[in-house]
Amino acid sequence: MKRFIPYIICLLGIVAIPQPRLAAQSKLQFSQTTFDYGDIKEDGGAVAALFQARNTGSEPVVVLEVMTSCGCTTPYFERKPIAAGETFNLEIRYDPMNRPGRIDRDIFVRVSDSNKDTKLHIAGRVMPRQKSIEEIYPFDMGGGLRLESNFHAFAYVEHGKSVETRIGYVNHSDRTIVVRISPTIVSGALRVEYDTPVAPHGSGDIVLRYRLAENSSRYGTLEDVLRVIVDGTPSQTLLSTHAIAVDNFDDTDDISAPSIEIPINIIKFGEVNRAGRPERRSFEVRNTGQTPLTIRKAEVNSDAIRCVIDNDTTIAPGQSRLFTVEFSPSKVGCDGAYVARLFLITDDPKHPMQTLRVNAILK
Repeated sequence: MKRFIPYIICLLGIVAIPQPRLAAQSKLQFSQTTFDYGDIKEDGGAVAALFQARNTGSEPVVVLEVMTSCGCTTPYFERKPIAAGETFNLEIRYDPMNRPGRIDRDIFVRVSDSNKDTKLHIAGRVMPRQKSIEEIYPFDMGGGLRLESNFHAFAYVEHGKSVETRIGYVNHSDRTIVVRISPTIVSGALRVEYDTPVAPHGSGDIVLRYRLAENSSRYGTLEDVLRVIVDGTPSQTLLSTHAIAVDNFDDTDDISAPSIEIPINIIKFGEVNRAGRPERRSFEVRNTGQTPLTIRKAEVNSDAIRCVIDNDTTIAPGQSRLFTVEFSPSKVGCDGAYVARLFLITDDPKHPMQTLRVNAILK
């Protein structure tokens, strides 16, 4: 037993060594903690705020770090010890470019003598600049025509309803142009409206509207790709849009509606030989609602994936079913990580579409 006593004493000695404790409040005291820039111009360049502090303690302190909330705010200060009674200057520069509106940012200063950061605050308002035509309408379609966007993703389109968006355009030239929009990928559910010809420096909207009949049997992705033609010359930039076709839920009672639940969101195939035979994995779909759940459609975004669903796609309340995903590695063009998506369209009003990820490593 005696041989263990020195070790015990040693351990007790280690525990008994007092540890340095940092104060809750730093001795580096700022004369003000808020700076208001007032109204500044967006294109007027960076503006500076000066915060001054004094070391009110008896020992030197060091500013270890100044943390800002975004790249638009940059701190500048001398990285050296601040002696007792000495003044410290911290400059905060704010870049207002492309940030119109209110300035409301916090800055945190970490000092060597404290375990609590000092919080500073900058405020103000950025007055918006006059934007150029190229900024407002960044997509050049040729012939003087510019669009504010070349893509729009709708959410859901319910049967018997329509959804629409407007994409602004301008004729940036000094002449009248004739515009024509020609479909290249057609869903059959999209209607396009626009004015032509377009006067010099004239502007307007291209209206994109999806509509499905009440008795439509369409479910899942609706995709359309359009080519804009100006004075007979096709643009190299395409205009595209898509939506998801689902049931009409106006008369659905949320309390007694079906409710889909899928315990997993990733289907893993692991390591797979790219020259090997197709492999299968199963996943469970549960109906935790009060009425039968119907799987309307299964979609995939890869030719290598197929979801096997038989004709019976209804799941009774409180029941579950297994569905199978088949992966054909020979249809993948290269080795390495493979990721695909499986989409299930259902008549669950709260979750009409469920997404599962499919992973594999091909070798």
